[in-house]
Amino acid sequence: MESMTIETRVDPLKIGSPITRVDGSAKAVGDALYIADVGYPDALFGRFYRSSITRGTIESVSLPDLPAGYHIISKHDVPGHNRVPLITLDWPVFADREVRYLGQIIFLVVGPDPAVLDDLLNAIDVRYAETPAAVTIDEALALHGGPVHGADNLYSDLHLEHGDVEAAFARAARVFEGTYQTGFQEQLYLEPQGLVAIPEDGGITIHGSLQCPYYVKHAVEHAMGSAVSKVRVIQATTGGGFGGKEDYPEIMGTPLAVAAFKTGRPVKVILDRSEDLAFTSKRHPSRTRIKTALDESDTITAIDIDIQLDGGAYESYTTIVLMRAIFTSTGVYNIPAARVRGRGIATNTVPSGAFRGFGAPQAIFAIETHLDRIARSIAVDPLEYKRQFFLKRGDKTVTHGTIRENVVLDRMIEKIGELSGYPAKRKAYATADGGPVRRGIGISVFNHGCGFTGDGEQKIIKAEVGLRKTADDRVEILVANIDMGQGPHTTFRKLVSATLGIPIEQIVCQNPDTDRVPNSGPTVASRTMMVVGYLVQEAAKKLKTQWQSGKAIEIQEHYQMPPGVSWDQATLTGDAYAVFGWGVNVIEVSVDTRTWETQVTGAWGVYDVGKAIDELVVHGQIQGGMSQALGYGCLEKLQVDRDGRFMQASMADYMIPTSVDFPRTVAATIDNPYPYGPFGAKGMGEIVHDGGHAALVSAIAQAIGRDVCRIPAGPETLWEIMRDEA
Repeated sequence: MESMTIETRVDPLKIGSPITRVDGSAKAVGDALYIADVGYPDALFGRFYRSSITRGTIESVSLPDLPAGYHIISKHDVPGHNRVPLITLDWPVFADREVRYLGQIIFLVVGPDPAVLDDLLNAIDVRYAETPAAVTIDEALALHGGPVHGADNLYSDLHLEHGDVEAAFARAARVFEGTYQTGFQEQLYLEPQGLVAIPEDGGITIHGSLQCPYYVKHAVEHAMGSAVSKVRVIQATTGGGFGGKEDYPEIMGTPLAVAAFKTGRPVKVILDRSEDLAFTSKRHPSRTRIKTALDESDTITAIDIDIQLDGGAYESYTTIVLMRAIFTSTGVYNIPAARVRGRGIATNTVPSGAFRGFGAPQAIFAIETHLDRIARSIAVDPLEYKRQFFLKRGDKTVTHGTIRENVVLDRMIEKIGELSGYPAKRKAYATADGGPVRRGIGISVFNHGCGFTGDGEQKIIKAEVGLRKTADDRVEILVANIDMGQGPHTTFRKLVSATLGIPIEQIVCQNPDTDRVPNSGPTVASRTMMVVGYLVQEAAKKLKTQWQSGKAIEIQEHYQMPPGVSWDQATLTGDAYAVFGWGVNVIEVSVDTRTWETQVTGAWGVYDVGKAIDELVVHGQIQGGMSQALGYGCLEKLQVDRDGRFMQASMADYMIPTSVDFPRTVAATIDNPYPYGPFGAKGMGEIVHDGGHAALVSAIAQAIGRDVCRIPAGPETLWEIMRDEA
């Protein structure tokens, strides 16, 4: 319902005041059309034939006779390159001879009747020579079955260091160590993956549920080579993504494009929930080992961190996720000497990919839990212990960058203390008598680098936006960034309305079409509002100076690095991020020691997001992000068996939070405007997921009187901890 009338002129001085979501009514009443709702004349349906083994080589293939109008698409049909261009070119469009994970795509079977497709899939016979699989980090590092990738199973091995780490450990009064583990997490977006590929005008058009139209365009162009004249990508209304529709639309889109090219017909694939759960990318599992050198007063003088991420069978975004993990590894703390190693490890599981936070939640869990444990070991309140190390303006980061913004953690901590009663409750629960139900409250403090790492925006993304004013004085916003529920169709309009002084109803922002919009970059990395929104605002300022009623005008704006920011990608030194969002979370729990079930009884969050462009949108993100973080922390168990198969195969056994599982988060934002964000806004979509699980574990640890070093911390995990430490 894009044409609905809002009749709102946004006052720049009240930019944060909520307005009606422009897409809210259509989605609420069911009028919004998703890709599965759209019919395409003469379309064929598609089903993927996937590997039935975890690792090995294809020895022989027997294909059934095909009825008229049915096709089996394979590597032999790819007119260009049989590789999907993600960060590297290791992931095949269709399996060649090698199979690296259970469920790898070997064929795409297409035809007019889905029931016949199922029969054809069952008639395909592929014989393999199997190889022992490495489905855990330890097996991969031991080269079980031989290397999956390269000679050492490492997609990347990254190092950071500053200060004299060895000297600090040599003179330490004591060394405190710990290992912290996180598991897979499923994005579980409301709408499963779905795409349609259409041959038209000598080219291929992709319609679908996706986050990054130009990523899909690039991937399809690579697979099709010179066989088509152009590739066009049009985003359909998208029911959630959380990073899960950053890479997988390329994995799906390339074989669909090949099929559409070969058959000359549209080809549509909508994954059902079981296939989506089984074979799409998840959050990277992690194992982080931390050693800290402490002096006689238990002050940290040095830290040594080793982060390992399970990247799965192909690299996908593992190296980029790993970079953010190591850049976030020391948290909000200024530690004199630090050494950080990060490894992205190849295993025979479904390739891990993007998920809200992109490496930061794993790293924040480790550093926050480690400092909590040190504080408990010396009987000091964790917050009081941590705050002596807080970064402040002018301090150096772990990559030798500079904190340029005002750090307002003291204000944030004061605010969350008022909201949650943390100081008094922490003391009260520490002295409470034991009983069958025990209480605890925990706090986490964290930051999140906004936008792409280093000079990625300037050298790789090179974002461009446009504004098109028509002769009837309507203004269209031309960007490639998509709305998957986080609200940019509303907030971008607010920016233009406030800058130009025209009503929202006069401004158009549609789902992007790569034939119509410039490449403003992907909808990832907390960059949509801060980076792209700033360019939209700057374009609107230019348009305002050129405005002539009744005249058509077009404006373009290109990204430029903020002054003073520098980065060396070869050495990973400098300003990894131009600015940070900051957060403080408090979680309160009760733990039943008879069943080891945890009930979250309170949740609070205070965030520095620069300036909220729409307070209702921001608070909606906070509620959803906290639920995802708490689910990650204690509920969402996703394991693989010996074949690398996810054991939780449906929404009946992969547990995500519902509205009754956790209380509503009591939240506040602190204004701390960033001069290179629109009206001072910073990125905020990921930071709301970054710290809730760490605060939860801190609360559980207080309640049970034991360290909790792995998540999800469900009843069986707590029972094991109590049994092992009895």
